[in-house]
Amino acid sequence: MFKSADRAMNRLGAGALLAALALTLCGCMSSTSSLDQLAGATPSGSPFAQNLFKNYAYLARSFGPTTNASDGMFDIFGSGDEVNDLAEAYATKALIAAKGVEVEPEPANGTAGAMRDRLISALAAGKERFAADAARAQADFDCWMLNGSVSAQRGAAEQCHASFNATLARLEQDTRRRV
Repeated sequence: MFKSADRAMNRLGAGALLAALALTLCGCMSSTSSLDQLAGATPSGSPFAQNLFKNYAYLARSFGPTTNASDGMFDIFGSGDEVNDLAEAYATKALIAAKGVEVEPEPANGTAGAMRDRLISALAAGKERFAADAARAQADFDCWMLNGSVSAQRGAAEQCHASFNATLARLEQDTRRRV
């Protein structure tokens, strides 16, 4: 008698577990990622914020089609795909900028921290007059920092670093000129 009661409880528990997993999976499938929301975003705010949107959206889309395998409950188990995470990070920054918010550059330490300080100064001096160059410099910096945190993206991070050096130099030169 106890065996049949135990068996019934096990079946009931397994059924409840399957139902909970199905509901969780449905919730994961219906969630919309930041990357998915980019297509419908219309940038507003300052020319600098609009250019930040353009640059971050470009970076987000540069990874091509991504899967949602890292979304939802699967992140609990640490199986998230780092490339998808990067694309989502750029998409999130783009969506924030689309609302007219001027996103801060990524934090940095050491030599990169000194470069960030130069960027902050150049942005303060030139983001109103040279919005496109200022936004590009910030996006290049963030690309350097974020891609550098993923081992598979180290080559891309170095390209972003080189581009950042060039765009920062151009922005600093532009802000020194009297226009």
